[in-house]
Amino acid sequence: MSRHVLPRLLLGLFLLVGFATAQAWAEEPDPLAGVWQKVSNYLTKEALLELEDLPQPGDATSQREHDFCAVVVQLDQRPLSEARLDDVEARLKALLNAGLNDEIDGASRYLLGRIAQIYRVNSNLTLAAGYYRELIQRAGPGHWADIARVKLAVLILYALPAASIAERVDQTEALIPGTTDPVAVRDLHRVVARSVMFYNLSPAIALRHLLAADKIGGLTGALGADQLVQVGELAWDTGDEKLANKYYQRLRDEYPRDPRIFLMDQRIAGNPVPKRSEKLNGG
Repeated sequence: MSRHVLPRLLLGLFLLVGFATAQAWAEEPDPLAGVWQKVSNYLTKEALLELEDLPQPGDATSQREHDFCAVVVQLDQRPLSEARLDDVEARLKALLNAGLNDEIDGASRYLLGRIAQIYRVNSNLTLAAGYYRELIQRAGPGHWADIARVKLAVLILYALPAASIAERVDQTEALIPGTTDPVAVRDLHRVVARSVMFYNLSPAIALRHLLAADKIGGLTGALGADQLVQVGELAWDTGDEKLANKYYQRLRDEYPRDPRIFLMDQRIAGNPVPKRSEKLNGG
């Protein structure tokens, strides 16, 4: 996936959330609703034209919402140059300088973090982590803080300085308490589990986190099938054949065409199958 496609996909998720938030901000029909709808559908040029045709807001709250929407529309225009990012950052920081602990403040901090992390030619991961930590530490609406916890977890596990792999995992596990959105909790468990497998740490740690994620549920398609396989493999590695067989059966029931079922059947039958490395980090 190219550097330009990845930010666009991530921004699409951000904009869908933003559109839903924009609709909830006002009891009366929101004049920005059409703009948000177009941006969330990647009709960015049309969104810009509609935004320019809107009358100027008549109060400070509406002006703030208008300004935030304008920043997002500007960010989604192409080509996305460093000069445009400079302007977007300045306008987002102006929204923060208002000192309002509202949804726009949270969304602006989150977006500043994403710009520092993935939009710039030269990423500033320390700056991005700083914005995410500010979101986590601030009082008020927690939606953006929950999303920021997941983004910060990835940086801690793979990019930010740390004394050891174990410290990376410990710092990330500390982000789970206080997370309010079940989906964010689930994703944090999954992020930790994947890092434990990546670093070849004890499979029992990864298994614990994936079982917690599975309890929350909500995964479908390839991600859902992958998680069942991972739990089954980790359970087998820890010697819990009963649990492994339970998840292999779930894979068979829920994803009957998954090619990995054959491998699972071979293992249950006692036939040779590939194994994970016996050498563990930190073991």
